[in-house]
Amino acid sequence: MQITRNYVDNAIQLLEIGAIDQFLANYVAENVQWIITGSSVLAGVYTSRIEFINTAISRLKSSLDGGIQWRVNNVIMDGSFAVLEMTSKAVSKNGEPYNNQYVWILEFDGKMFHKVRVYFDDILVDKIIK
Repeated sequence: MQITRNYVDNAIQLLEIGAIDQFLANYVAENVQWIITGSSVLAGVYTSRIEFINTAISRLKSSLDGGIQWRVNNVIMDGSFAVLEMTSKAVSKNGEPYNNQYVWILEFDGKMFHKVRVYFDDILVDKIIK
């Protein structure tokens, strides 16, 4: 099933206001396959929303002083796929900036995103996660 621009825009709005938990609950399937590419401490394949939250999100959040300010710079859509080109701004607990660049490839199953592939600067991630 094709994804609509309105659906993607509503999801993006939650990211950009810092409501990552609401984004995950409302737009990401419980049995999501969330793939973080690369070799960072967060890299791997997460096979549920709960696993992703309890492992990757919790590690990232615990390393930051406050939340992440996301900005979606570009959206590409094709059929059941949405590609988000994003930047983020945050500050680590040790006071260093965590300003990263991301590409998320999200696959829609007709109801929610059921597969997500993430590309980012994994050296920067490893620098702030201890």
